[in-house]
Amino acid sequence: MTSFKIILGILFGILVASIAVLGLVSYRTSLVVDDTSQLVKDTRRVIRLAEDISSLSKDIQLESNGIFVSSDSGYEKPYYEARALILTKVENLKAFSSDRFLGIAKVDLLDSLVHELLFFGDSGLVANASSEEDLLNRIRQAKALRENFTMLIDEIKGEESRLMQVREEANQASIETFNRLLIMLLSGIALLLLATFFVIRYNFNKRIRVEQKLQNANDLFSRLFHESPVGIIITQNDSGVITDCNKSFEELINYSKEEMEGKTAVELNILESDQQREEITKDAREQGTAHDIETYLKPRDKEPVWVAISMQLISIRGKECLMSAVADMTSHRKAEEKIRSALEVEKELSKMKSNFVSMASHEFRTPLTTILSSAFLLEKYLKNDNEQPAVMKHIARVKSSVNNLTSILDEFLSVTKIEEGKIEPKIEKLNLKEYLQNVCLNFRNFTKSGQNIIYDHTGEDEIYSDPVLLGNIVNNLVTNAIKYSPENTDIHVSSSLNSHIHLKVKDMGIGIPEEDMKYLFERFYRASNAGTVQGTGLGLHIMKHYVDMLKGSVEVTSVEGKGTEFKLEFKRITPDG
Repeated sequence: MTSFKIILGILFGILVASIAVLGLVSYRTSLVVDDTSQLVKDTRRVIRLAEDISSLSKDIQLESNGIFVSSDSGYEKPYYEARALILTKVENLKAFSSDRFLGIAKVDLLDSLVHELLFFGDSGLVANASSEEDLLNRIRQAKALRENFTMLIDEIKGEESRLMQVREEANQASIETFNRLLIMLLSGIALLLLATFFVIRYNFNKRIRVEQKLQNANDLFSRLFHESPVGIIITQNDSGVITDCNKSFEELINYSKEEMEGKTAVELNILESDQQREEITKDAREQGTAHDIETYLKPRDKEPVWVAISMQLISIRGKECLMSAVADMTSHRKAEEKIRSALEVEKELSKMKSNFVSMASHEFRTPLTTILSSAFLLEKYLKNDNEQPAVMKHIARVKSSVNNLTSILDEFLSVTKIEEGKIEPKIEKLNLKEYLQNVCLNFRNFTKSGQNIIYDHTGEDEIYSDPVLLGNIVNNLVTNAIKYSPENTDIHVSSSLNSHIHLKVKDMGIGIPEEDMKYLFERFYRASNAGTVQGTGLGLHIMKHYVDMLKGSVEVTSVEGKGTEFKLEFKRITPDG
């Protein structure tokens, strides 16, 4: 608005200056035109006087010649009248010529010529034509005077005519200059007026747009305020007197706006005390805003409701007010209580499950150990060689079943410990090459017919890691390779040590279908082509957790029917962990 006033003031100043210049130019041009007009009038008067003097000179000659030839006194009166009049005309001409420097010399010459004419005329009054020669001589003198008069009068008239033409041309040029300047000034004034109009129009349109936006904002605020599903209330900051609220707040506390206006929430018993109001509004009054303050309100004839209040300090008609958005949290509170209760139940169930798994693991292990020991004793004490193959076959099945059950119990126990966060890596110094060589050697007793476990290592040997977790990871991958690979195939295990620790287990087994890859590490999930191969679907789930604990990553590539390769990479751990 201020910039608009400045621009408008500048345009108005330029407009006033242009009008002033136009007035000054008009005034000066008017003076020039008036002066030129007067000079033209004087020039024309000089020409008339010159013509009158020329005519009077002829009359004087004629009258004086008449007296000279005929001695008729009747010519005297016209002569003297012409004589007196020509002197007056000459004086008038001299008076006009006093300010006209270019014509003074010729006027003086004319004055001399007039006096010579009068002398010639007066001589005709006192002498008569005594002879023909006197008459011819006078005629010659009169002719010479007339020629002189004619030539001088023509020069004066010509000079005045040229002067008048110059003045008329100058006057015309001045008028044309004035016209051009007038057109330029009028054009400039028109442009200024047009610019002023556009500036005013632009500002007017801008103001209309601003007012329209303000109106739209007011309408939007009004709709948001009155139609908001969240209760909104406006109170005076100092006294807490309610000045306005929306319908949602009315429904929340069961009061109409008319019943609340001019009263405080404490007076209406919506809040229990002034102390409660002070605690709720303290942050908003000190910092200008407050968010998600949880408290309770007491509606009329209803149970108290839990609410979350967000407040903003605003100014309305010069008074500080608090605008509060009140969200009903009663249902959330009830849901939270239900969730909390359900969580306690879940914790209890989890504790019971953990206790059951621990108990089952302990109770199952004792008889399983007894069965396994008995199987070994039966194998040792068997005497009948004829029955030995069949008995050995059954004993092998017992041992295999016991080992499977033990493995299942170990996996369930591991999952439970992982979920309860009871497993922590225990870092110690380890010779990676020797450790993995021993692991691979132990597996040779469990391979299928013709299966070979091939191990190789590159790089350094010693690392810091948890040997138990690392052993479980390798055991799981090699066990799966043995289970899911056919007889007479190779299983490759490799390790390398540089800036990172790299492990790789590759088999030529049944592979993993592409659609199963994304579920590979989920609990209890088994690939769709696992068939009758025994397993719980927990091995890779547990292995992945162990890899994460050792700050590693797993990459799996597999082609169904051609085999699977697991690539593991671990960050090198320092002795202090």
